[in-house]
Amino acid sequence: MIFSLQTISAQKLDQFYASFSGPWKTFLQISKYGGFRESIGEKNFRIGIFQEKKLIGVAQFQKINAKRGSYLHTPHGPLIYESYIDEATPAFLAYYKKLGEQEKCDFVRVSPPFSPYTIGLFSSQKFRPAPIHLVNPELSLVLDITKSEATLLKNMRKSTRYEVQRVKRCHIEVKKGNSVKDLDTFWGLHEKTVKRQSFIPFSKDVTATELKVFGNDVQIFSAYKDGNAGASSVILFDSHAGYYHQGASEKSSCPFSYATLWAAILEAKKRGCREFNFWGVSEKNAKKHPWYGLSQFKRGFGGEERRFLHVQDHPLTMKYWLNFGVECYRKWSRNY
Repeated sequence: MIFSLQTISAQKLDQFYASFSGPWKTFLQISKYGGFRESIGEKNFRIGIFQEKKLIGVAQFQKINAKRGSYLHTPHGPLIYESYIDEATPAFLAYYKKLGEQEKCDFVRVSPPFSPYTIGLFSSQKFRPAPIHLVNPELSLVLDITKSEATLLKNMRKSTRYEVQRVKRCHIEVKKGNSVKDLDTFWGLHEKTVKRQSFIPFSKDVTATELKVFGNDVQIFSAYKDGNAGASSVILFDSHAGYYHQGASEKSSCPFSYATLWAAILEAKKRGCREFNFWGVSEKNAKKHPWYGLSQFKRGFGGEERRFLHVQDHPLTMKYWLNFGVECYRKWSRNY
């Protein structure tokens, strides 16, 4: 088969995304996400993959300029109809490498929405595993929310179901919105969480930009008791799923965090979403991983694990190896 690749509109990208039924699609391949990346100063590309005149795949990716090197990054893409993956993926990767050279990048990177069994598609194009795996989640937890509310509760871990049912008894109220006031509530809790857990956060300005670009498709769910917020979660929505994007909380015996996530799951059902994506989780037995506690919390709600192929890089200049060294050090220092 002969494939052609060309720039497509945001509308065409979103139409393809809405109709695409592959199990690994995420909001990283919708036009609003590309618009958000443009708003923080990155160059965004939207590419269609055609077999003759038929659109059989799409890829949205960004050019990222960093001190350690500039690169193109395709997050959870390309999205290609399953029957074309084996033949169309090499065509995309060849185009992608050439574009990286034209953009004077030091390397190109793909966080593929494929299973680990498709590694041969990348190795044949001389891609190599990236030294770090946290560019985007490689192991996600996804809950089917087409089931009834009663069934979702029944399928939870017993302790999680108890905490969700305790929300009413504790007189916790959950409010949602995406105003400056909602962001301030989240950020106050976020700063306390960062201090308590010692991780590198998003900046407030970046989160504010996200709220502006996504509009009603991003909501902050905050749980209150006696007028005081105990937990807050930033949730993104697309036509397919709700996504647990950021979370923050006080240390408390009250089930504030359970309240915000259960409210978000119910909102996703109300919007007609089929899934709720808890985003990244650690391996079940990785007790030393910094995500272990959070991952245990997420798993209590049920769902299935969805594993992505490891991030793939193709070096274009020698400067890639500087980036390689930096990311190896980060992986070691953060115990990932």
